[in-house]
Formats: sequence, structure tokens, C-alpha cells
Amino acid sequence: MPQQSISTITGFGQLGDLPCLKLQCGQARAVISLYGGQLLSYQPTAGNEVLWLSDKAQWHNGAAIRGGVPVCWPWFGPADDKIKQHQSLPNHGLVRNRFWQLADSRVSADSVSVTLSITVTDIPPALWPADSAVISATGNTISKPMKLLLNLLLSDSELTIQLKCDTSLYQQAALHSYFRVSDLQQARVKGLSEHYFDKVANVMQISASNETGFNGETDRIYYNTSSQLQLIDQQKQLTVIQNGHDASVIWNPGQQKSRDLPDMADCGFTEFVCAETARLDVTTANELHLLQTIRARQ
Repeated sequence: MPQQSISTITGFGQLGDLPCLKLQCGQARAVISLYGGQLLSYQPTAGNEVLWLSDKAQWHNGAAIRGGVPVCWPWFGPADDKIKQHQSLPNHGLVRNRFWQLADSRVSADSVSVTLSITVTDIPPALWPADSAVISATGNTISKPMKLLLNLLLSDSELTIQLKCDTSLYQQAALHSYFRVSDLQQARVKGLSEHYFDKVANVMQISASNETGFNGETDRIYYNTSSQLQLIDQQKQLTVIQNGHDASVIWNPGQQKSRDLPDMADCGFTEFVCAETARLDVTTANELHLLQTIRARQ
């Protein structure tokens, strides 16, 4: 019977020479990249892959890896003008294309875990509370070093990802999970709230149902979702447990956007749905403790 273990591996799939960690607990396996702090693979049993990773994903030259569970922080989507202040900033924050460090690893009789950390020194001044800003001798506001932690805990029945920042900031975050599906037309996500913002139509909507399917491009922010979502597919059912969130983002690019994305095959959109655990409110500065647990059932 497989033993609990944590090992260093180089390369995963077509992502040659990518530095990764492989976790194993009983039959369950997971692979996380030190680049981006990004979970790339989760198999609760051998050959039962839960996550989707694009066949055209890249990581060199500052590219963000398409698929798995990207970490979006400290903003979600494009940075707004207040954050940018006339500078060019990447979508979904600062840490998707930077190297994280292994801060801790633990192996017990029933689980394995790793904690990755990254120190960020270029947080835009607009994200700091006024009483936390650092003023240089020239009168400019500068960013203090700030540590972000990502913990991955694998047992034989589930996988938990926790993103943590103990510094109060006007920060957004999302665990941007790409879940593999066998038939997009039959897939649906349940447990959603009735109020959502439809980013495709650019309008608030109210739904009479707590679930959604996928017919064309889908990009929705569901507010105040419950602590549990279900992704139902022809071949499997996933339970996604959430904590520390205020929204869930449901996304699939549809055919045209899939064709337009250089790191996705033309038919790539048929193979996954994103059900993301997110903290998006920035009306007040807060610490961050965002958690997503994935349980798979055949």
C-alpha cells in the first residue's frame, strides 16, 4: 500500500523543468508548483484526475500557468485605475508568476501537508490602510514587505487549500480552481446564491434556482454563496467546501474565447469549469484566511 510522502520533482506534464512538490497519502496524490504556488494535479485515486491543466499551458517568460488552481491576489481580474496609478499590472494580482518557497512540510499517519510562502515588496500603495503606509524620506508612499502563506493538506479522502495573509490590506483573493469535466453540456454547479453579477452581459441578475449549467460563455460572480458547492458531472461528483469567502466565481470561456486564448486549445473550453472560492469585498482593510476543500466521489 502506498505510504505517506512528500518529494521534490522536476517538470510536470508538458511543463518541463518546472520545480514541483509531489504529495502522496494512501492512494491520493497531488502536485503543486513552486512557481505561482499553484496546485496542478489532484488524484483522490490513481488515474482519477480532478483538475484540468491545459495542454498548451506555459510557465517560462513570466507566463501564468493555465489550469490547476491559480492563486489570485491581492486583486481579482484586471487591476482598477486606483490600484494601477498609470502603471501596467497583470490580471489576477502579483503572485501567479513568481516563485514561492517551501516553508514547512509534515507527514503524519493520516495526512501530508506543505506550506509555501512568498514575500511581496511591491504591493500598490492604494491597498494599504492609511495608518499602515510607509512614507520615504522623499515623501513617497512605499510598500512594506508582506508575507503570504499557502497551505496544502492532503488526506486519503480530501484536499484542502488555505491562503493566509495576517496583514490588514484592501485585498481580494481567489482560488481559481479549474475542475475537469467529461461533458460540459451536462455539467452543473449547485449550491449557488440567487444574486449574481453576469460579467458577460454586464448586469446584476436574480436566479430562481441555486444551480447553473453551461451554454456558451459563462462569467458570473455569485455573492454570499454557502459553505458548500457541488459540481455534478456525468462521471463524478465533487463537493467544494468554502470558508473565508464572500463570493463564488463560475467561469467557462466558451468557444470563441477558447480560440482566442494562446494557452488553450480551440476545444479546451469543453473540458473544464471553474468554480472559484473568492473574497472580493474591499470596502474595509482586513486580514485574509481563504479556504477551499475538495472532496471527490465517483
